[in-house]
Amino acid sequence: MLRCGPDSQTGSVAGCRGIRNHSIKKNLSEDRQMSRHLYVYIICIIAALGGLLFGLDQGFINGSLELIKKEFHWTTMQGETFASIMLVGCIFGAIASGWLAHTLGRKKTLLLAAVIFAVFTSLGALTSSQFILFFSRFCLGLAVGSASFCVPLYLSEIAPTSLRGGFISMYQLMITIGIFMIYISNSLIEKHFESWRLMLGVIAVPAIIMFVAVFFIPQTPRWLMLKNRQAEAKDVLEKTRFDKAEVNEEMAAIKESLDEQESLSFWHIISQGYFIKVLCLGIFLQLLQQLSGINCVIYYSSMIFKNAGFIDPAVGTIVIGLVNVMATIVAVKYVDKWGRKPIMYVGLTIMAITLILIGIIFHIREHILPGNHLGMVDEIVMLSATILYIIAFAVSLGPIIWVICAEIFPLKVRDMGMTVTTLTNWAGAYIVVQFSMSAMEHFGGSVLFFFFALCCIAGYFLVGLFTPETKGVALETIETNLKNGRKLRLLGND
Repeated sequence: MLRCGPDSQTGSVAGCRGIRNHSIKKNLSEDRQMSRHLYVYIICIIAALGGLLFGLDQGFINGSLELIKKEFHWTTMQGETFASIMLVGCIFGAIASGWLAHTLGRKKTLLLAAVIFAVFTSLGALTSSQFILFFSRFCLGLAVGSASFCVPLYLSEIAPTSLRGGFISMYQLMITIGIFMIYISNSLIEKHFESWRLMLGVIAVPAIIMFVAVFFIPQTPRWLMLKNRQAEAKDVLEKTRFDKAEVNEEMAAIKESLDEQESLSFWHIISQGYFIKVLCLGIFLQLLQQLSGINCVIYYSSMIFKNAGFIDPAVGTIVIGLVNVMATIVAVKYVDKWGRKPIMYVGLTIMAITLILIGIIFHIREHILPGNHLGMVDEIVMLSATILYIIAFAVSLGPIIWVICAEIFPLKVRDMGMTVTTLTNWAGAYIVVQFSMSAMEHFGGSVLFFFFALCCIAGYFLVGLFTPETKGVALETIETNLKNGRKLRLLGND
């Protein structure tokens, strides 16, 4: 053993100094890596606040709608229209955000979304006009649609390859946290104040926090390279990657990807067969996410439990919100370890089974024991099935659809691909939110939930036959495989 000290008999002074220097360099390198790791986490959490605001606005309906309907004397259809008009705004927000994100950059698009959140949340809470209330919720949809497009895109481009899936899943985690927070907030406000205006007004606070925080995050390196700002792109990569080799490799890969596309026009690329087929995959994945019925449960769980015969529907709703958060944390942690497809297989299987169980309970309530409250056993079975359904969605379709759609498009047309797929998500959400309660009134809850189960079964084949496994695969590798004619489900293969 080499001893380094004044009494050392076996080691030279130079050797001791070498060991000390090596140890110091090693410690500095480890500290630098930890610092960069922390920096990336902070950036991604700030960007993902767009998901928090989305969750707050989405969950706001659950617990407030009955109070709003009571004040303005609305019918079920008018209530559905108010709930779903935000989703119409989301469609337009998603369309506009593709151009905004390409022109202004991902960061400035997030800033704009935060401003819209703050302004129109406050306006909706203060107005006495039904028209302005509807208009403010539509404008909130513009912000949500823009954020739903831009946040996964930002996270996919700022995160290191080895952590990309987890960071994109953070967007879905923030949505679930927002939903849970507003469930609790609405429940407390309803109990003590019965004010839907206060329920809405509290959402302005996190919107302002997000607006301030986004000033401190960088533009993404891929967007900077797209705008020929290579020095800035390298600076961002040096702050967010763990060593120089990784920085140089990623810079070279982005440059090569852009050089290959430089001679091709935007319209030429989107007319290519490889882009069309990957776009169709993204569209069907987003439709699957919505037609699995998640927004029916998120928006209307209190009313669903009430219709099913629950004595205290609010308790079930809060439990669902908490479970949604806990399950999404699991997805964030393990999506880069277990892979995208295995998690989706398990999730779809559990979702189909639990939706069938919920449908059976509704069938009993509607045709065998009409007009009666459910027994304790039936309540436990239905709440347990709903909780398992939420867990399965939050671990699988919730985050992973956004992850895959943020990964599969070529860089030059990534904005276009994300725009179309995000728009599809909001169109599907609009259909579910607009017509779920009416469908339940006219056809019964059993038919509605059996339909959602059937969509999950169909999704199993979509994932198996067409969806690639992208865990740990560089975005440029996926793009190269796509252009080389690989089958969709093999895009993640080396």
